[in-house]
Amino acid sequence: MNTATDISDAIVDRQGTTLLDLARMLSDQGDTPGLEINDFKSSTANELRRFGEDLSSHLAIHAQVHVPPAYQLRSAGEGKIAVIGHHPDQEAIENYINNDTRLLKWFKEIEVLFEIQRKLELNREEKSMEGQVFNLGMTSLGSIAFFTCEK
Repeated sequence: MNTATDISDAIVDRQGTTLLDLARMLSDQGDTPGLEINDFKSSTANELRRFGEDLSSHLAIHAQVHVPPAYQLRSAGEGKIAVIGHHPDQEAIENYINNDTRLLKWFKEIEVLFEIQRKLELNREEKSMEGQVFNLGMTSLGSIAFFTCEK
């Protein structure tokens, strides 16, 4: 048994406030915008970590879903979340997440945060986000956010 993922009670974490932090950052026209963007990236990474821990604990307790194997999540139609690729617990993961409005809303917030971050990064390089799609991966080491090109 993997003691790192052996959880007897689900972690209950309130949805983060990173979007509020972003609003404050954008309304505060300080002298060090680079530092503020780094603070935003740090807050976004922290929010991702917290979401991953919360999601993992709830799926382990309530749906008996454990990692490994890893799985990949992406927004789907009608405001739902889908598991991308084959996973033995795909149906259980999708059912649990899509029936929990707190997790759905939190996922969407993280998606928006990472899209903003990605847009800021690409703007520096004068590149477009066209065709890029947000993905959230759940691994035995934690959660990761990444973009795939879906042109």
